[in-house]
Amino acid sequence: MNWLRSFPATRSQSWPRRAPSSVALRIFATCFMAIAIAAHYTNYSPLIPFLKADLHVSSGEVGLFSTLLFSGLALAYIPAGILADRFGAQPVLIGSCLLCTLSGILLPLFPNLAWLLTCRIILGLGVGGAFVTGAGVASGLGKHASLGQGLYGGATQVGSGIGLLITPILQSHFGWRGSFLCWGLLGVFTIVIWLLVNDGQEMHQSAPINLKVATRSRAIWTLGLSHLGTFGLGNAIAAWITIYLATQYGLSLGLAASIGAIGLLAGMIFRPLGGILLARGVIGAMPLLQISTIIGCVGVGLLAIPLRFPPFAVVGISLIAIGSTIPYTSVFNAAARLRTAGKGVAQALVSVISSPTVIIGPPLIGFLVDRTGNFALAFGAIMLFGFVAITASFLAGRAVQAEHDLTTA
Repeated sequence: MNWLRSFPATRSQSWPRRAPSSVALRIFATCFMAIAIAAHYTNYSPLIPFLKADLHVSSGEVGLFSTLLFSGLALAYIPAGILADRFGAQPVLIGSCLLCTLSGILLPLFPNLAWLLTCRIILGLGVGGAFVTGAGVASGLGKHASLGQGLYGGATQVGSGIGLLITPILQSHFGWRGSFLCWGLLGVFTIVIWLLVNDGQEMHQSAPINLKVATRSRAIWTLGLSHLGTFGLGNAIAAWITIYLATQYGLSLGLAASIGAIGLLAGMIFRPLGGILLARGVIGAMPLLQISTIIGCVGVGLLAIPLRFPPFAVVGISLIAIGSTIPYTSVFNAAARLRTAGKGVAQALVSVISSPTVIIGPPLIGFLVDRTGNFALAFGAIMLFGFVAITASFLAGRAVQAEHDLTTA
């Protein structure tokens, strides 16, 4: 990382400073972007039967649409965090949104699995850069950080929800290729917005960018592994919830996608609620994280029970919606306050560590469903990630406090 040290430490050494845009405008920009990029998490899910029929692929191969996307996210997190710490968020966000838009538009040009998966990993690079940098903007809003982070996380859930909800409608009018194209074109608006918004971060290095120290941080590792069972678990299940409801309960794809979307859209309430609870001191960040990992794991367990009992599905989806969303602010604001690395780097590493669930989970679910004909073993396997997250969440509090005490001593 020596090349980074050759750049000036502050923007004032190179060009005049601009006053940051208002807090409300920065929250709007991050939230709109979150909706646009998070739609790509789930927009392929209602299209699985059409992709399998047209591309002649298995469920496990379709699961690679999620694996490649989130692999791209994992690869982009750390570079984007470093660049945001050094240059400020705005240029990183514009570049990331541009990459999302171009790859999203190019993806449906050729009905070839290799082409589609290549575009998905490039799309993931853009989404990852935008996501972690947007989280940095939200956590840098001063006294509004908890609210901003909660709303940003809620907007991510809205994007995942409308990816499920609207894609069947788009498919009925434009086919699966037209559906992907529409989601790609949505990125144009995110570019325009960030060209107009100044994020308020000057070219600076708020903390030493030391990846070696950061990767040895127990606080970062425990937060990341906790996030494995919240964000990671929720998105792994979301990728298959439409097909689960359609096969388990005989619902149409449109109705199954709508029900699945309700669970995701509930996150637009629970993620901001988590931020509000923390801001008002109703509950501590770590207790909220611990409770959430347990709730999410129990929810997956209910879906794994091989019975056609609708209350299990309703309660299971509800628990996953709560457990995977409400601790979002706990994780990312705690990471932003660590002093072993820059804010962007800490949040990026937490995101990378939480990636295995969404990288391995969807194709694993597809593979096991093809082999067993049901979701019992598939969802049961995903619970293993939940158990890891529960353990990590009970270790995170002490690790975060120890690191805070060390850097303030």
